[in-house]
Amino acid sequence: MKRTKLVLNRILQIIPILLIVTILAFVLSNVSAGDVASVTLQSRGVQVTEENLEAVREELGLNAPMPVQYWNWLKKAVCFDFGNSFQTNRPVSEEILSRFPATLKLALAATLISLLMAIPLAVFSARYKDSLFDHAVRAISSIAATMPDFWLGLMLLYLFAVEWKIAPVISGSRTENILFPAFTLSVANTAAYTRVLRSNLLDAARGDYIIAARARGLGKSMALMKHGLKNALLPLITLVGINFGKMLSGQVAVETIFSWNGIGQFAVNCMKQKDLPVIQGYIVVVSITYILINLILDLIYMFIDPRIDSE
Repeated sequence: MKRTKLVLNRILQIIPILLIVTILAFVLSNVSAGDVASVTLQSRGVQVTEENLEAVREELGLNAPMPVQYWNWLKKAVCFDFGNSFQTNRPVSEEILSRFPATLKLALAATLISLLMAIPLAVFSARYKDSLFDHAVRAISSIAATMPDFWLGLMLLYLFAVEWKIAPVISGSRTENILFPAFTLSVANTAAYTRVLRSNLLDAARGDYIIAARARGLGKSMALMKHGLKNALLPLITLVGINFGKMLSGQVAVETIFSWNGIGQFAVNCMKQKDLPVIQGYIVVVSITYILINLILDLIYMFIDPRIDSE
């Protein structure tokens, strides 16, 4: 019952946050896009004249006060209706939803690769602290953490697609071609996860429960895996959630290099063209994604560490 009440409180806290997000999305996008009526006429290929500008302002309701414009836009946005894109003349919601699965698939694959590499590396590095393996892991992690993803992506594309012809030059968002873009995104994250988890495991290894487990005859590696890993994972979950949300907002460089038809590349192109409906829709969708990820993280914390219920 207490957990249910806590979950409901967290969900209710989302409502004012979403309201603030929509206000910022509407106001900032309108200010940054300049004259919306002029941009609309240009996107339609119509000559920009005072008469045409006035007609478009009347059509879009731009002559109304800003609060009224926001309220009219919000009523549609709640139904996931952000209007039509100036560039494609298709509904913004369709444009975003058609590209979001590709970005989600890439983010999930990159996260999975990062965790599959980081967890065993961190465990063995902590287990054999100050060994040659530990020094090698820390050195490689330091290099990987500072490696630009666009450079790594270009190198992988050149070697495997151009030189060795193992992978296609254009991925086209197909699942069978996801390995290289996902690996490119995972390298820096793997380095960060390994270092954080190693540090947490070393702290956990000095805990009383690990010492007690060792006294009962449990080996150091097994004690770390069975008792230390659970407590060491909490800070890592936060980092994974933040990076996952960041990847869901779109990775422009990687998506461009591997021709991955995701939301990031589309959004940046629309920002260059001052495609106001897409900008507004993109900001709202990305913000909702971040908020939902934080809610999921809170729920995961509750199940991993019941003590959080009492906070």
